[in-house]
Amino acid sequence: MDLEGSDIIKDFETFLHERGLVLQERLFDQETFGNSLLQCGNGVLAVRVVSDRGVCSITVAESEVQPRKWYDAALLRDLLVGQGDDVLPLVEQIEFLRKNWDGVVQCLASERREESRKKLVQLGLERVRRRIPGLL
Repeated sequence: MDLEGSDIIKDFETFLHERGLVLQERLFDQETFGNSLLQCGNGVLAVRVVSDRGVCSITVAESEVQPRKWYDAALLRDLLVGQGDDVLPLVEQIEFLRKNWDGVVQCLASERREESRKKLVQLGLERVRRRIPGLL
């Protein structure tokens, strides 16, 4: 999916801008399956939308504390509202983040960040155990 030409991505980028995040990076690589990247951030949080071989995912990171640790929308959903499907379609990822933006900010950009980080690690391990039994 070309993130540049997608109305749903344009709308989501507008949503992020309205919450104070600014464009940090936009890439489109025609030679590698049309892979695309859109990243917006504000110094506290960063949001990355990636299209890799046509599969889209949205991840969120703490910009200040752990800028290299990205949490996908389904994992954040597990933390905030309870376990569901491990993989979400792009529309559901965006819908979740729009509806739960304040909760995401509270978990990753407040005094709750350490507690949230521990829970996210645990949820990630549980997901791996579900998806690849016997690995861990």
